[in-house]
Amino acid sequence: MPKPNRYVPYYDDIVAAMAEPGCAFCRLQLRAAERYIDALLWESVNDPRIRRQVAQARGFCNRHAWLLIRPGGALSAAIIYKDVIQAAAQVVRTAPVPKMSLWQRVRALLGRHQPGEDTLVRALTPQQPCPVCTNATEIDAHLCATLLAAQARSDDVLEHYRTSAGLCLEHFRTLLSYAQQPAGRAALIAVQLDLWAALDHELAEFIRKSDHQARGEKFGAERDAWERAIALTSGPQPLSRSQRGGITQSGA
Repeated sequence: MPKPNRYVPYYDDIVAAMAEPGCAFCRLQLRAAERYIDALLWESVNDPRIRRQVAQARGFCNRHAWLLIRPGGALSAAIIYKDVIQAAAQVVRTAPVPKMSLWQRVRALLGRHQPGEDTLVRALTPQQPCPVCTNATEIDAHLCATLLAAQARSDDVLEHYRTSAGLCLEHFRTLLSYAQQPAGRAALIAVQLDLWAALDHELAEFIRKSDHQARGEKFGAERDAWERAIALTSGPQPLSRSQRGGITQSGA
């Protein structure tokens, strides 16, 4: 596993996140992403290496790009994305004009041209991952290492896991990829299956109460089960803007 760096989460952070709605790892990932963006906007915007990485990634991914929208961040975002726009324009200006053979031209006319054959299209695709996503991969490793180390010491973390909303499918897969100890892996699977079973029951109740024959029955905890099901399989809804303020407002 990667050695922990300064972004390593603490066990208490995981426990606290498990007490909140949704996937605990997603919550901690968002916090880490917000902090990464904070550091970029107010400390590293003039670092040519980082700006070059963002330009080569063709900007941040959709999920992380909109975290740039926060009070006081407009100038830094403009500087960063000026590089992205210039890089894209330079690629288009300098790309060689593709030479198509007669057979390729015939295929194109017949609508059988295969995507990916165009060198310009390939050059415009991200040349490296979104930097925040790269950082997120490291965070995932630290989260898994922290949880599994805690589980090896006691069952306390399983109790917190059991009372949580569960991990989203992506983070559950990631956790299992690190869980090599058979008994510990089986315990994690058992808890997640119990959580899915409870959610499945709530979905069934939502569906039943949505039927005209159950008209008049009020919705209970199951009223948002379908939204929670989406979040636990596809991840949380992306934010349209950061929930944090400027650097002096963003807190710890």
